[in-house]
Amino acid sequence: MIEDPYRTGGLSVGWYRGNLHAASLRGTGHDLPKAVGAFYAGRGYGFLGICDLNTYTWVEEYRSRTLTGVPMVAAAYPFGSLLALDMDHWLPATSLQGAVDWIAADGGLPILAAPGGPERPVSDQDVLRLHRLFGLEVYDARLEETKPEAADATSLWDRLLSRGQRVFAFAGDDLTTLQDPATRARAWIAVSAPGPDLASLLSAIQQGAFYASTGPAFHQLGADGRTIRVETDQGVAIRFIGRNGRLLASRDGATAAYTVSGNEGYVRVELASSDGGRAWSQPFWLS
Repeated sequence: MIEDPYRTGGLSVGWYRGNLHAASLRGTGHDLPKAVGAFYAGRGYGFLGICDLNTYTWVEEYRSRTLTGVPMVAAAYPFGSLLALDMDHWLPATSLQGAVDWIAADGGLPILAAPGGPERPVSDQDVLRLHRLFGLEVYDARLEETKPEAADATSLWDRLLSRGQRVFAFAGDDLTTLQDPATRARAWIAVSAPGPDLASLLSAIQQGAFYASTGPAFHQLGADGRTIRVETDQGVAIRFIGRNGRLLASRDGATAAYTVSGNEGYVRVELASSDGGRAWSQPFWLS
């Protein structure tokens, strides 16, 4: 049996693009929250989460008629940094696990940000020991500019998944200034939801009905019986990946399907475009 995170339950859904990793001058950023919101709204984003350092920035400061504000806090400590999704406060912690625990206990979704970043690096072993972690930032656009070898945490994500830890993949700009085009609208998530309102977005994210991307787009993702089906654009490589990051199947084209044998553990889908862009689906678990 395939556990399909993109199941719709018969509802009509659309894809809504958003960034959940941006700072304003309320934290370590250089721009007013209103300016950050206007930038993303002007590029067709449906939602934005400004996550300032150990500070809650009110969504009323940057949301608009076309842009939903998502409550976020960047919970940073000497031992690591977490994006606290659906959170309006910060608490101290003495360990990374303690930080994950308070976010989860207070109703938020803890996402480990930039695990390979030079500011607050976290060892793979420390990450693999975590419990209750909701998400992992598999791609950080700012790190791609400052420390490219640390920007991509896909292999760490596969190690978590291979241990049975149900952790979702996120990608974000890690924006600190609108003056740097290299980190503006470079990485995002796209959520499959009935609408772009906050309740619908959060419900879909909690289900895992979203993907992370630096360019390519999934138009359709889902499971039909024992087969996972994908629709994207022409000229994109579609890769089905299983336990330990093993490549299960690959093809170029706008559509692809993979029928599970049952021993893959999980199956996730990656897209790769000719210009170097990538997209990561969430895992389809097998039971």
